[in-house]
Amino acid sequence: MTTPRPDEGTALWFPRRVRRPEPPLRLLAGQDPPGGRSRGAVLGAVLSRTLDVVGTDMGNVQTVDRATGRLRMERHTGLTEEFLDFFAYVSEEGTSCARAARDIAQVTVRDVERDPVFNEPAREAVLAAGSRACHSVPLTASSGACVGMVSAHSDRPLDSLRTAQLRTLGGLGAEAGRWLAWHERTVLPDALEYLHALGRRREV
Repeated sequence: MTTPRPDEGTALWFPRRVRRPEPPLRLLAGQDPPGGRSRGAVLGAVLSRTLDVVGTDMGNVQTVDRATGRLRMERHTGLTEEFLDFFAYVSEEGTSCARAARDIAQVTVRDVERDPVFNEPAREAVLAAGSRACHSVPLTASSGACVGMVSAHSDRPLDSLRTAQLRTLGGLGAEAGRWLAWHERTVLPDALEYLHALGRRREV
């Protein structure tokens, strides 16, 4: 998140901000940590739930870097360090997650070796990590914009996911995306307001 500095002498950094309530995360019920929902805990739960639905134990979550528009690696499990380094940031083409972000739609790659969605360097990096198939789900805000991506990887070619699985994953992507957008609009400005108030008290 990037934001201009507060006006000189102003009591509030975001004086016209409307603070909205936290949106529900029904598909993550039962996975909340004891201390409440942190951003990291929500991303971890999104990944865990996605892997459960697809039936695999490899996957990752990315969020959109607002400064560059690229997908940035945030959470992962079962993947190699080489994979994480290669896909630390993902541009607008050459991967299933880039296609899913561009089209705002789920993308299934049944066989990584043959699917044209991957460019050759990305294909080699995915295969080297032991992934032979993957499914990418965009995390979408209420506006429909993609704010992140969750991808499940399989060590064997995938059959098409069932309609019920796709529906569940679509709902998960929408709920998680709305929550992430709310977090960026609400929790991060709250933290900045707190720091701003501390700074003003020290100046007095």
